[in-house]
Amino acid sequence: MWGAQGGVPPGTATIYIPYGGYSQGWLLNVNSNTKLYIVVGRKGVYTGPGYDTPYNESGGYNGGGNAGSSGNSGGGGGATHVSTTNRGALSNYQNNKTEVLIVAGGAGGNGQGGRPGGIGGGLSGGNSILGALGGTQVSGYAFGKGQDVAIGKDDGGGGGGWYGGTTEGADKSGGGGSGYIGGVTNGSTISGVQSGNGKAVITWIPAL
Repeated sequence: MWGAQGGVPPGTATIYIPYGGYSQGWLLNVNSNTKLYIVVGRKGVYTGPGYDTPYNESGGYNGGGNAGSSGNSGGGGGATHVSTTNRGALSNYQNNKTEVLIVAGGAGGNGQGGRPGGIGGGLSGGNSILGALGGTQVSGYAFGKGQDVAIGKDDGGGGGGWYGGTTEGADKSGGGGSGYIGGVTNGSTISGVQSGNGKAVITWIPAL
């Protein structure tokens, strides 16, 4: 699984792009009756003069927080997850966490002036350059959801993840969302590897 990057203005140098995370693992004893549900995160969108996306639609699907209404900031990237039930976005599993198998976290959005958001993924999402916090395994802005920026602010939104990243305060960019591997075997998760939208790849390996 790969989570999505945070929103950045076009032409942003590679070193200033907050990348989404990566998570992988084995799901054993799958048979022909097993159903898995995959939700793929969308990258955050940058808003402001010359950009058509409204600030309240800038957060990437599956938990990316929206950017500030005053523009010149990016929405958080959405997480990618696999579950055993169909409840839609990751935040809908707040009371059914055991149904989620694996999550790759999305990154926080860049703030005004190109201040980088925190990278997504890993057991803890990245903090942003000025201190917005990434999600962890037990805390963050909310389960499955990065923080939206308050109206009138120009900060970047928090990234989606197992727990989403925060934003605002003295900051101008969002923290990254965390990954999760508790529902798979031999799992691992790392942060800051995926540009663009998230994605998922499932490989079937038959038992010998």
